[in-house]
Amino acid sequence: MNPNLQMYERKEDINTVHRPDFIPRRYNSIQDRVNSDPEFEKTYINKLISDGWYKLLDNRSILSEEMKGRHFKYRLNGKSLSGAKKGTFRSGGIIIGRSNDDDDGKYIMYKAYNGRLFPLQISDILEIYTKDPSINIQGSKKERIVSKTVFFNRPGGITKFPVYLMSELSGERIPIYYARDKYSQERFIASKKYQYALKTADWNFST
Repeated sequence: MNPNLQMYERKEDINTVHRPDFIPRRYNSIQDRVNSDPEFEKTYINKLISDGWYKLLDNRSILSEEMKGRHFKYRLNGKSLSGAKKGTFRSGGIIIGRSNDDDDGKYIMYKAYNGRLFPLQISDILEIYTKDPSINIQGSKKERIVSKTVFFNRPGGITKFPVYLMSELSGERIPIYYARDKYSQERFIASKKYQYALKTADWNFST
């Protein structure tokens, strides 16, 4: 275990845009509800399964290159420095990097849905849930189909003309593009690709 990974402050991304009715002191996150309400936990996990999420058979497979950019959630095994008990659920976020230092120090970096960056050591994980972007599940009938998911490059430098999409997982607006001017912003918004993503919420960032 590498305790140094736990020693710095997690700061929220100043560009994260919350819903208009978001009040931090009154907000009860899905993570908190899963950990405190068994009935909600059952309903929520069943919803994840119906939406195509699945548990990894081997936690170390999260270190593979193909997992970069993938959304994931996880449970802690009770051995982390946070003191969280075994089975504690975490909402996770988007995998952005990894380390392969040694067997005990292997970890990934991920960006949570509030914009904060977190290191997560594999040795602290009980189980991991993820969703294959190439698989959709319709109703109770599970079948592999060709996904219509559209992908966007991660936005670069910040400008005064952002374009947003709603995250299906967090319910927050996420900047997906920064236009150089108002004209470019409007052209991007009018594109078929963006309009499809806006209507279906079937989008992701390119890895």
